[in-house]
Amino acid sequence: MKPTVLNSSDLMDMLLKALEQNLPCSVVSLGASESFVLAQETILSYRRIMMHAEASVANKGVKRGQNHRGIRFPNLQARDELAKALREIDVVGYNLTIQDSNSGLLTEQVFDYYKLWPKYTFEAYIRRVIMFSQKRKFEKMLSGRRILLVCGYADEVASALKKNLVNKLGFTIAGVVKIYEFEEILRAKKEIDKLDFDVALLAAGLNAIILAAYISKAKGKVAFDVGQGMESLISGQIQDDGGFLSRTIGIINLLNM
Repeated sequence: MKPTVLNSSDLMDMLLKALEQNLPCSVVSLGASESFVLAQETILSYRRIMMHAEASVANKGVKRGQNHRGIRFPNLQARDELAKALREIDVVGYNLTIQDSNSGLLTEQVFDYYKLWPKYTFEAYIRRVIMFSQKRKFEKMLSGRRILLVCGYADEVASALKKNLVNKLGFTIAGVVKIYEFEEILRAKKEIDKLDFDVALLAAGLNAIILAAYISKAKGKVAFDVGQGMESLISGQIQDDGGFLSRTIGIINLLNM
């Protein structure tokens, strides 16, 4: 059965309902890099994996931004843990609009191979604009809540939120958990276990998916993997990677999704 495609308003409604009813909920995105991890020695051979540009980018170990992957290839343990986590996720976004062998189509191959088709999905790139297109609902999600931030630059996000929104929305930063690499997941889980929070915002590549599943299923909380959109909570601007979104999907189109 084909998944139900949610727009940005539907997505925020699902998160808000979970918060209001104190229910677990996890929203993540399976992008090209995460799909590539799952394709290791399943859809793609070891040779094709290691010769692919994605492996080259990942193995450079960039800590932040569009080229951050949080993994080195090959890594079959990450593949298996990611597949396990996805079975516990409620909503999985992916590239519905950009369909090629390195993005949406590869993700759909992965869904087929692992029998991982989600019940709900959405265009993954709306995470870049949802704090603008759904400003009222996004702020309602934060309002009065205890917020956990999970990403490598979580301190910067916390400072920006306190400066720009805390007086308006009355939330508290329950904690920050920094993570860059797959090997840090166990430590991150232990830090999360010590914190009391209502909603977690994450941006940590495939590691965010694994941690979102843990936050939802083990902790019974709401987890929203906002990905590169996390940078917008600092800058107040849409992250467009040198105009990539403008040239492909279109910012206005994303804002209307």
